[in-house]
Amino acid sequence: MSSVVQQLSLVDLSTLYQTSYGGFEVDAAGWDNRQLIGTIRKNEKFNGAKLVMAQLQDYGGGQSSGSLPASSTASIIQPELFARSVYSTTVMDNQSMKAARRAGTNLGAFEDATELSMQILKESFSQQIARQFFGNGTGSLGVIDTVTVNAPGDYTLLITAASFIQANWILNDLTNVGPGTSLFLTTAIDLTLRTIRIVRQTGVDVPLAGQNVYKQKSANNEMLGLKGVSDAVAGSLYGIPVGYRWQATQIDAAGASPSLSLFRQLDQLMRFQTRGVLPTDLIFSASALTQFENSEDQKSIIYVEPTIAPERESGSQVAAIKLNGRVIRVHWSPWIEEDRVYAINRNKISLELRPDTVGAGEQCGGFIENGDSIFFPLQVSGTPLDSFAMFYSTYGNFYIPPTFLGVITGLSTTI
Repeated sequence: MSSVVQQLSLVDLSTLYQTSYGGFEVDAAGWDNRQLIGTIRKNEKFNGAKLVMAQLQDYGGGQSSGSLPASSTASIIQPELFARSVYSTTVMDNQSMKAARRAGTNLGAFEDATELSMQILKESFSQQIARQFFGNGTGSLGVIDTVTVNAPGDYTLLITAASFIQANWILNDLTNVGPGTSLFLTTAIDLTLRTIRIVRQTGVDVPLAGQNVYKQKSANNEMLGLKGVSDAVAGSLYGIPVGYRWQATQIDAAGASPSLSLFRQLDQLMRFQTRGVLPTDLIFSASALTQFENSEDQKSIIYVEPTIAPERESGSQVAAIKLNGRVIRVHWSPWIEEDRVYAINRNKISLELRPDTVGAGEQCGGFIENGDSIFFPLQVSGTPLDSFAMFYSTYGNFYIPPTFLGVITGLSTTI
């Protein structure tokens, strides 16, 4: 006597998948500090590839004493944001897929069968957003110092100390090198020696010293982050010439360690440019925060209760310091160069998404659909594989007005 086991179709499973796992959090600091991005929104004005913002630069005329003033318009600039596509993917093997399809209406069994693939996808997407939030829009993971040829198509790269960020490197990541389109697979990472071993998968490109290593297909295609905005001293940002009240405040520490004195100096320099809208957060690299915590100034660190806003806060307390008469929160991120500290006003930073971004409600993206399904059968050269791929995507860009951004560079990296 046979028994029939209820089996979900791929369409039904796609619906269940999106219902159970639809909410993707954006973790801007890379750990638990999502509040660094003040606003994440689908902007109805973001039609097509470009969004035009409005930013007050100066109040203009219209002020006088003794008699009525002549009129003069305020100085308003119109920064332009261009949409960038951000993707992450994960693979689900066919046996797990069968188990999920046989779960029927048993949501617990469904989640047991699919949890790993979803954890990978969520973490991958979150890290993509975090890395780009601190990046310069180029997609560069690091600059090659030297190249060692292990075998044809197999290379060990030494990454320059100035460009090396540990969190950028992931085993089994696929990358491009220089201007080429060949795909390289990361097979070994030595964080102490700053060496990355890559094996060519497609193409004929050979890595050379001085070239950048990029996320696959991402060269000059990523969202503009803190580094790109803070480092601009010429040219334009968001289509506006860098200059008066449209440039980040910068301090070169010249090898000094992080200190309250440097933070006060940066804060005071920002006062005029920001018209008193001062930083709410300091974001350290790992080395910078360690040095600060080990210094005499660590006595200034206090712990405060976070604002009650579960969608933007994590943990019961957050670290902070008192600076020039107010409390500023302290964070660290693995995606910052070791010699830097950023000062931001989180209320002035936003992630602007196109209204047609896949996903409902307040989600910051959505699954790419394959007809009525979100599952793409994998194949190589026409031969089917025993697995499926899922893709999560968003379309938009960060808006980080340089007026409200400060950065300290050239800090000591010796712990």
